[in-house]
Amino acid sequence: MVDVVLGFTEQDFDKSQLTSNYFPTKVGGKPAWLDLGNIPKKEELICEKCSKQVSFLMQIYAPIDEKEESFHRMIHIFCCKDPRCGYYIAIRTQLAQINDFYPIDADEKKYDQDYNDIYKNQLQYTKNRQNTCEYCGCFAKSNCSGCKKVHYCGKEHQQLDWQLGHSEQCKLLKDNNNNNNNNDDNNNDKKLPRKRASEFLFKELDVVTENQELKEFPPTTTTTTTTTTNDDNNNNNNNNDDNDKNSDDEYDDDNDEDDIDLDENGNAIYKNEIGKELVSTNGAGETVTGDADAISKFEDYVSETGKKAEFTEETFTKIKDKSLIYFKRVIEKDQDQILRYSKNSNYPILWVSDTDQAPSQIPQCSNCGSNRKFEFQILPQLLYFLGMDSSLENNSSDIDFGILSIYTCESSCKINNLTSSSSSSFVKEFIFKQDFKK
Repeated sequence: MVDVVLGFTEQDFDKSQLTSNYFPTKVGGKPAWLDLGNIPKKEELICEKCSKQVSFLMQIYAPIDEKEESFHRMIHIFCCKDPRCGYYIAIRTQLAQINDFYPIDADEKKYDQDYNDIYKNQLQYTKNRQNTCEYCGCFAKSNCSGCKKVHYCGKEHQQLDWQLGHSEQCKLLKDNNNNNNNNDDNNNDKKLPRKRASEFLFKELDVVTENQELKEFPPTTTTTTTTTTNDDNNNNNNNNDDNDKNSDDEYDDDNDEDDIDLDENGNAIYKNEIGKELVSTNGAGETVTGDADAISKFEDYVSETGKKAEFTEETFTKIKDKSLIYFKRVIEKDQDQILRYSKNSNYPILWVSDTDQAPSQIPQCSNCGSNRKFEFQILPQLLYFLGMDSSLENNSSDIDFGILSIYTCESSCKINNLTSSSSSSFVKEFIFKQDFKK
């Protein structure tokens, strides 16, 4: 058996608990950075295709307790919101248990009633924290000259945030600040008008997790993956442009008729190796199916091959996409899952198609040279919860993917183990994006 952690979105949540002090696993909004003394600059998070800043998509809190340097560990996922780019970035940040920003027992006490009082009363945890941009969440180098309370990475985002509603909040924030300085408690509770939603940010959602023992495994494929030291591929193989194009994987079909049951009319029901009904056969030996997608695929198969149009178990087996069948089978019981996490080497990575499956090469860690290994997958159900359902007509401006697989440094190396040519406070990891077969 293989243990896997499933992630589900939660729309009813306390927004304050999606901030850095709580080490959240979450979707959208602005990043809840872990290392608050080395917050990435927006110039470090740029789409390599269109040169625009990428938006924060999701983060996973994945500590490695047995390693001091990664006692706290976060993986952030960013993407370009221009769907023509299909560009994704994964970055890893981490901290030791003893650090400048959180108490040694912060993860244990983060839900205690007086937890936030620690940061109010003990300034050693906040004095070295950097400011973040109100608009994008990256490192902020300036503040609003009016209220002095809100920070920005530059003039562009300050102007955009002004249009979203800071123009209405600024004076109130300034008044509140003056009242606090004058110890005037009567006017400190002025409620700020709500800002309009930013098109740069994704909808913010909490992510809750649960453990599951995986008992069902996919058919064995012949796809192989190698490791390369080519640092130019550290980010991703997002568009699969440089991947070796694998032909449809050949499967052992000996198990297709292992399980034969009878329906209420006495007809045989053939199931494949994962127990999914394929084709039912009536008393006359004729095969039938109610799967419109399968019929469409079969008709294309007949048209392309010129073979006789008989829908048999043999022809169905040849045209069906077994990876997609397994994907649907696995998520059938928990269809709302958006995340699957497992560092077990026996974890069967999910794919949504038999083609373009698995990266042909996984680059080694650019920071330490170690191999990268699979860590987690982001499922396409996430798009639905972000309001980007591909079945809707008006989704041409939405991002889209079949599945995102993230591979990280197997040693989870120290972030400060940087080359002389690098000054980054994070390490880029590797993302492989597989799309649904069209």
